[in-house]
Amino acid sequence: MNILQKYNFDEKLFEGLRKKFISGEFSDKNNIIKGKVLPPDETKFFNPKKDEAVKQKLVELGASAIKNKKLGVVIVNGGMATRFGGVVKGIVEVYDRKSFMQIKLEQIKKINQKYNVLIPIYIMNSYATESATLEHLEINNYFGLKNSIKCFSQFIAKRLDANGEYHLPENESYYGPGHGDFSFAFQKSGLLSDFLKNGGEHIWYSNVDNLGASINELILGYHIDKQTEMTVELAEKYPGDKGGAPAIVNNHLEIVEQFKFPADFNQDSISVFNTATYIFKAASLDKNFKLPFYYVEKKVADKKVIQFEHLAGDLSTILKSEYIVVDRKERFFPIKTPQDLEKDRNKLRELFG
Repeated sequence: MNILQKYNFDEKLFEGLRKKFISGEFSDKNNIIKGKVLPPDETKFFNPKKDEAVKQKLVELGASAIKNKKLGVVIVNGGMATRFGGVVKGIVEVYDRKSFMQIKLEQIKKINQKYNVLIPIYIMNSYATESATLEHLEINNYFGLKNSIKCFSQFIAKRLDANGEYHLPENESYYGPGHGDFSFAFQKSGLLSDFLKNGGEHIWYSNVDNLGASINELILGYHIDKQTEMTVELAEKYPGDKGGAPAIVNNHLEIVEQFKFPADFNQDSISVFNTATYIFKAASLDKNFKLPFYYVEKKVADKKVIQFEHLAGDLSTILKSEYIVVDRKERFFPIKTPQDLEKDRNKLRELFG
């Protein structure tokens, strides 16, 4: 089995996208929303710090779901980490010889001990991260969670050069087509089906490099109380922040990635943004979604290459979604570059060590 077969390259799909690019039908202009985009009514987002009355009820709801083994966790660990020097970020030391992955897993272990459960953990790797991550887990005896951890991989695609031909050499030609692969890869692996058969109901999804995105009973309780299919964690936007944000598109509230906003839209009119931490109703993921692909330009070995990617946040365009504003200083610590890690290392040790 070659690498494309192993990681489920969809030749028909990507050849169709390639032909659209060559014909001029598909470019960065296609990424921009054509319909009406408005800022959301942010007073409708749940903010636990402003609504103390319901907090205890929600904490109890979330705790009950954990005790009754209704929760599973997905750790997204497939990114190419180009801004991090192309290393497998999940196995990078954060502090005291502990990797991002170890710290994330130890956070789950604490919840296991608190409620006397074994929360199922699903690590989504990619062709670029799978081998090193499995070795890291094996060497460290899965950090005491071997019976809880199962791995699956997102899919693979082939880069194009500026003319729409497949980029060469081969070792530079592959990429993971975005975390929008999540629901499809989770289904294809059989792990979603197993989780549902074993009585699982809710999936907590977060990136390996955001150590703040740990299990929180109140947030889980809110998700359950609203009987929603997807709950999105939002955080206060700081000057210079880049990323998606909630917006109203053609009268529908959804996550809009930054590059999708029309040029004349004032992004400062939205004071929060998407942390890319979600809770999903697991049964709602067991569908064949049609998520859009976006045109992305990258530099590889000083050459422009073209990629087609899709986004997990776009599930908010399909699934019934709720939004909760979390404390950024507690729940959002993305580390995108080695410089970020050096700058925040002591703070991360203080918070999570």
